[in-house]
Amino acid sequence: MARTIILAIAVIACMASLLQNTAAETTHVVGGDLGWQIPPGGAIAYVTWASMQTFSVGDILLFNFTTGQQDVASVTKEAYENCNPASPISRKTTGPAEFSLEAAGDYYFICTLELHCTLGQKLAIHVTGPAPQPSPGPSLPRTPVNYTVGGNIGWAIPPGGALFYASWASFYSFFVCDTLVFNFANGTQDVAIVPKDVYETCNINSTIAVFTSSPVKITLKFPGEYYFTSTYLSHCSLGQRLAINVTGTSTQAPAAPPPLPPPPPPGNRTSPAPVPPPVQPPSSPQPPHPPPPASVAPWSTLEVVVVDVVIFCIKGKG
Repeated sequence: MARTIILAIAVIACMASLLQNTAAETTHVVGGDLGWQIPPGGAIAYVTWASMQTFSVGDILLFNFTTGQQDVASVTKEAYENCNPASPISRKTTGPAEFSLEAAGDYYFICTLELHCTLGQKLAIHVTGPAPQPSPGPSLPRTPVNYTVGGNIGWAIPPGGALFYASWASFYSFFVCDTLVFNFANGTQDVAIVPKDVYETCNINSTIAVFTSSPVKITLKFPGEYYFTSTYLSHCSLGQRLAINVTGTSTQAPAAPPPLPPPPPPGNRTSPAPVPPPVQPPSSPQPPHPPPPASVAPWSTLEVVVVDVVIFCIKGKG
């Protein structure tokens, strides 16, 4: 009997550990839609991507690349900083490639092909302890969120071209009632809400609205696509433009009124005690009412006046 109980406890412990590891694991696709390649804007693309992630023990890095055109190597910090591929910790040449983050600390990755690391194809991340477990129970309605466009870079001509703001937007989900905050230096930038064709061609011939004083806060009041750029010369063509898609709503539903208390059971109902009528004091004779003055005409005419809604009023002849 004791052996059976011990075996059952061991099985339960193993299952709990398996469920915990499964729930905690997150797969991070390196670079998002960009994947793993020489980034058009240099190393800032992967620095920006990593800054928007939270890496925990048990997570997985997924490097998407074309076999034969790229590779990925786990290296030391010194090799990462100097782009030295001579002695990698491990190297994978077939895409897609996965790396498990098995311990907390700093991780460094580069591409070992000639000049790829120097041109920005490298990644540094920091991994924290085990991922927090989701709390049980139903999720609460989402509250509105303020998003600072471009993070620490703000609203400016980005170092990586239009890819920078496209990458920034791809990491968020925007809902009605959220707010975009554009930070920039007054007199050097502005923010324009524009139609889709203006966003795509950077031909600033028409705008929906233009804001010139920082910070600009724009609340997303309707679902759909929003397009932003700068009206300053060449800023749009150099990448200072943003497109987002807004869905759903982030407002909380109003609380339901408390239920009414149930009526008492039929057997417990009691009729209220009869209330005796109040005792009236003896009335004293009242003097007769004087007749109305002769100048007052009797009420005789009913007129109907219509002003948006029907209003009945009584008017006396004069």
